[in-house]
Amino acid sequence: MAQILTGDLDELARFREEWKKEVERKRNPPPSEAGPSSNQPRRPLSIIEYDISEASSSGTATPGPSSETIAGAPSALTAAAGLINPSNIPAGTQRAIAVYSQAVKHEQEGQLDTALSLYRAAFRMDPNVDRAYHTQEMLASINTEPTLDAFKGEEDVGTLTTTLQRAMSDLKSAEGTGLVTGTLATMLDGFPEELVFEPDDEEQPIHLNILPEELFIVILRKLDHTSIERFGAVSRKARVLTLDTGIWRELVLLSYKPPQIPRLENVSALVTQYQSDFRRVYIEHPRIRLDGVYIAVCHYVRPGLSENTWVNISHLITYHRFLRFFPDGKVLSLLANEETPPAQVVHTLKPSLRKKGLFIGTWKLSGSVVYVSNLVDASGRFAIPPIATTVPGERSLRYTFSMTLSLRSRPLGRWNKLDITSYNSVDIEDGTSTPLGLRHERPFWFSRVRSFPPF
Repeated sequence: MAQILTGDLDELARFREEWKKEVERKRNPPPSEAGPSSNQPRRPLSIIEYDISEASSSGTATPGPSSETIAGAPSALTAAAGLINPSNIPAGTQRAIAVYSQAVKHEQEGQLDTALSLYRAAFRMDPNVDRAYHTQEMLASINTEPTLDAFKGEEDVGTLTTTLQRAMSDLKSAEGTGLVTGTLATMLDGFPEELVFEPDDEEQPIHLNILPEELFIVILRKLDHTSIERFGAVSRKARVLTLDTGIWRELVLLSYKPPQIPRLENVSALVTQYQSDFRRVYIEHPRIRLDGVYIAVCHYVRPGLSENTWVNISHLITYHRFLRFFPDGKVLSLLANEETPPAQVVHTLKPSLRKKGLFIGTWKLSGSVVYVSNLVDASGRFAIPPIATTVPGERSLRYTFSMTLSLRSRPLGRWNKLDITSYNSVDIEDGTSTPLGLRHERPFWFSRVRSFPPF
């Protein structure tokens, strides 16, 4: 048994040495293979990454060990493919895109002077040629993706990753962006090259150091972002492991899609805005939380009656407003009194719920502003047009409601506060919008519900 264990450890040691050499070779290529720019933000140490440089040169993206199939995305990608018809692009823009494509190829081959001249010519022909080029590349990759039709509406993170890599490969080669930016990049510069888990008691062994880093990445990808960040605060080694690009890429691709962003192709521009740092995108860019409920606790004082004229009685009235958002663009708004505690209400907030004070509508997020529209009474007391009511005594719905809210984060990355900026009543017949008073309203604060899915 001891001989078998020793042989396994020797084989594991040889595998780790070969793996370290391969990672070091990819991280520090020879001068002849290095890209045109050397001023790169520091990457996480000893992290298995997607080889985007290979994707840029070969035209295909090769996912690394972080690719995994999860249900949810090709249906959205297929819808995005029909947003722009290449035949509708003006001839001048098409010529500019052709020049821009040549510039990208020359830059990838290291011919920077020629690439710079072509870039200037393309931008003189069309100032927005870069945006048009990347949009066309993304749509082309979607239309040529062979596995999209086979999923029948299911979402696949691997397919999304491949599509986004193809759209971003030229951006990374042109801009020289890194995978870790900002304060963390500065912190990583001070870390030693070799990182290990260290025990509190030096005489005790640390078995975590035996595990390959690939297994840590697989485990971390099963956690939510809060647990990942808590693990990253344990030690330097843990912090570096949590910066793996594949972990945060999956979270970004699963979260930032309509109605969280206006259009699916805007993901590429969004990632570019944060220098391809997917962790910063997920933490710093606004997003509606779907793994819980936004709750506003409201109060007002109502005068009461007293038998004694010398005594004034006032009643403090408490009520709650609930907002639950769904990934398909549906939202539930419930107004409830204090008779039922919120802990019992949140688990009943489902599309099938029919209760007094419940409204169902749609939502979308633009920047940090949330637009909730078409809120209709879902208590069952009204017949929603254009369905004619046949039940005696049932009234037809005449009004819908709309809300505008401002999304905030306290602290950064939680996106846990919604401030109501407007609340309107909309007449269904003529579309007239009438503002309603917001005298007693309070901000919505997010409360996580473990049974609600995050995507």
